Amino acid sequence: MVTHTGAKASAGALRALNQPQPVAVKSDEDGHPIGLKLHGHWVGVETVSDRWRLDDEWWRQQPISRMYYECVVDQGIRVTVFRDQVNGQWYLQR
Repeated sequence: MVTHTGAKASAGALRALNQPQPVAVKSDEDGHPIGLKLHGHWVGVETVSDRWRLDDEWWRQQPISRMYYECVVDQGIRVTVFRDQVNGQWYLQR
């Protein structure tokens, strides 16, 4: 049996899950990723297996506009990256 400590119950520190991480990307003339810097090493993008665009919260001061790419990189590993269409930065979505 667990004894009552008298401490208030709480959710503790909340943190967002699956936060995008900045990533260095080499892209072709059309803006599609051809290389990613993962764990300090450049890997080639073998194929882009899917891509889609997300435009949301257009009414806010900072709207969301992203171009997503599901890529297969060296050794058959699948990763999803996106380019933020507002600030031009690339991110790795885990």
